[in-house]
Amino acid sequence: ERYVRHTKGRWAGKPLIFEAWQREFWWEALEFDPATGLRIYNEVGLGIPRKNTKSTMASAGGIYMLDADGENEPEVYVAAAARAQAGIVMGQSISMVRRSPLLLDRLKPYRYRIECPRNGGVMRSLSSEGALQHGLSPSANIIAELEAHKDNGELYTALTTGTGAREQPFTLWISTAGIAGAGILADLYESMFSGTGTLEVRGSLLIYRDRVNGTLIYWYGAPRDADIEDPAVWFACNPISWLHDGKYLGGQFAKLKARGALLEWRRYHLNQFLGTEDTWLKRPEAWGDCRGDLPLNVALPIGVGIDRSPDGEHAAIVVAQRQGDRVVVRSQVFAPESATGIVSTEAIRAVLRKLRPTYPLPQTTDEKTKRPIPGPAFALDRQSLGETADTLAEDGLNIVDMPMTAGTMTPPSMTTFELITTGRLVHGDDPILAEHVANTTAVLTDRGMKVTRSKHGSTRPNVAAVAMVRAVAMALLEAPKVFVRQPRKAVGF
Repeated sequence: ERYVRHTKGRWAGKPLIFEAWQREFWWEALEFDPATGLRIYNEVGLGIPRKNTKSTMASAGGIYMLDADGENEPEVYVAAAARAQAGIVMGQSISMVRRSPLLLDRLKPYRYRIECPRNGGVMRSLSSEGALQHGLSPSANIIAELEAHKDNGELYTALTTGTGAREQPFTLWISTAGIAGAGILADLYESMFSGTGTLEVRGSLLIYRDRVNGTLIYWYGAPRDADIEDPAVWFACNPISWLHDGKYLGGQFAKLKARGALLEWRRYHLNQFLGTEDTWLKRPEAWGDCRGDLPLNVALPIGVGIDRSPDGEHAAIVVAQRQGDRVVVRSQVFAPESATGIVSTEAIRAVLRKLRPTYPLPQTTDEKTKRPIPGPAFALDRQSLGETADTLAEDGLNIVDMPMTAGTMTPPSMTTFELITTGRLVHGDDPILAEHVANTTAVLTDRGMKVTRSKHGSTRPNVAAVAMVRAVAMALLEAPKVFVRQPRKAVGF
């Protein structure tokens, strides 16, 4: 706070005074071993939602590593997936030097780098091509927005493995959550739970310490089961004090909710990974609240969903029908044959064939002829029911392919979830369907929440729940209007 000044916004020109949580982070990140006089941690991570000054902290940290770390001829590199992002951190460091008379006595800022004549050091930004960064000898690395690194960690590896000639190298990475299971950030995050270090849980703050291998990670993020509409949850994972008046976060929440973009809210402001698999229906009682004896109406069209497990051991057909603002569902789950251990596809086809004459009203229109297609729309995944789909299509049934992709299954997954949680889905209290719904998990994708199919050999099947999502999607299609000829009136003479 004596040397460094803010460069932007309402605090521009004022001393950079760290808050208590920031001081705690830096104090531990720079902890040294009294026996050796060297730092304990050489790889330090800070995962935190947007607008919590992580770039400012990184920019100041880079200046410290250049001028005050006691390293001979330090090389401090600022890197990111995109040069523009690295330029944000580097540019802020240059502005910090230019705004501080004390730093200008010690450092020389240029357009794209900072030099320290006293120790022969340099701080500059790097491009994102990791393969080009081998051969450097960093004393410190500042790696920004790790969630955007698409090179499987090549840049990260090149920089961290290039520090071997340094006695106490230091790498700081900063990031907001990305896609679960994808990239170097996901690997580092998962290491907090599977690594050899210890994990401290403080509500919305996780601290991972591996003192033997020199790794420290501070991760601020809302727990998966947290109420994302609760301001207390927002403030717990957004530690910077100026956000706690609620104006900025409240405005962001309202805007993203109105846009139907709550996944963006989760990722950027609650620091939750997308793609993390979790229980689909977190309130089991919501399913029970949808119990009802509302029958299907043969005078209305229906949508049909079919699903079959990859191993063929489980299969289900679900019928859904829109009745006003409610959707009525009924299910049938098939048992495997004793001789083969798999469900008979002919048995599935037999049930589907009977549905067309029972519910003859069209649910969809032929895209080419623009004429209504008689009978239900049958949604399935050709990957698991390709032969059945072809056979039924030859019989004239309206087959709709709905694979388990994010683009196809996410919207109906979210719609079905909303119907259940608002009590507008009505089921007949089928215990098998209830079990399959309870067995269902979902993942957060960049498109929304998508149900997942139980894995091969799972003892918790959920084919009926997946089929229900497909059936609801078909039932909510805008059914074509069917012209009914009215009898002519008698004409008098």
